[in-house]
Amino acid sequence: MASSFTTNKNIEKPGYNDYAANPTGWSGQVNADWDIIDKGFGGVFNLAATSGTSTLNPVDYQNLILQSTAALTGNVEYRIPSGVGGQWIVRNATTGAYTLRVSNVAGGTFVEVPQGQTVSLYSDGTNIAFADNPSSYITAAFAARSVLAGTAMTGGGALSSNVTLTADQATSANWRQNVADKLLNPNAVWSAMTEQTLVDAASIAWDMSTGFDYIVTLGGNRAFANPTSTKVGQKGRLIIQQDATGSRTATWGSNFKFSNGLAPTLSTAANAVDLFYYDVRSSTYIIITQAGRAMA
Repeated sequence: MASSFTTNKNIEKPGYNDYAANPTGWSGQVNADWDIIDKGFGGVFNLAATSGTSTLNPVDYQNLILQSTAALTGNVEYRIPSGVGGQWIVRNATTGAYTLRVSNVAGGTFVEVPQGQTVSLYSDGTNIAFADNPSSYITAAFAARSVLAGTAMTGGGALSSNVTLTADQATSANWRQNVADKLLNPNAVWSAMTEQTLVDAASIAWDMSTGFDYIVTLGGNRAFANPTSTKVGQKGRLIIQQDATGSRTATWGSNFKFSNGLAPTLSTAANAVDLFYYDVRSSTYIIITQAGRAMA
């Protein structure tokens, strides 16, 4: 009876009376079979290809651990023969900006192993797939599906290839207006702090969504209207400057609150600069503190 071989590890099953004439009898072949079984529990095979496609031989895929430390010169694909099933630990320690893929000669699904990662894969004889949760293998280059506008970094989905990761970043206006679900860029924060000029008018309108620090030059006796677009916790400064004539006065809307309930008195000299700080406690309670008069 002729020998046969197992499907997945290619272990020989000797026929009746095989090796009877061999001086070592059955021991030589039995020991060889046990060595193959042992490799299936902990053997290591070094994948040497640097590019192209390479079909693994039984002595290669009989090992539990397949690893590559090659300097890749192109994308590389290692193929398990058709019909061969099993489970492997695959370590991608390659260098070079190329991919390492494990596939099956039968042409089913394949897996790209992220560079710098060690993963568990299995074959059902046709398809190659992750043996556990692939989310643990996510890297900067092999990341989430997409980022939806207005929802910052949410998204996701099953991974099958490298994707481009983008982010919904807040603009300076978004930061000032407290728009939700945006990623914050430090540059946008600094830009948002740019001093804003209030338009001089008999009644000065103050839209607090336009900035944090403000300045206005009074061209006559003025009234500061109650601010709009207030946000609880917003703080900043207000510079009030006299024009070349000077002696301009200011009155304040009912939502402004002052120490001892007394509105501040402005400097009167031409071009004089007074400094105020504000703190929004609620839309109807905005503290105004005069920090300096006739700044020079």
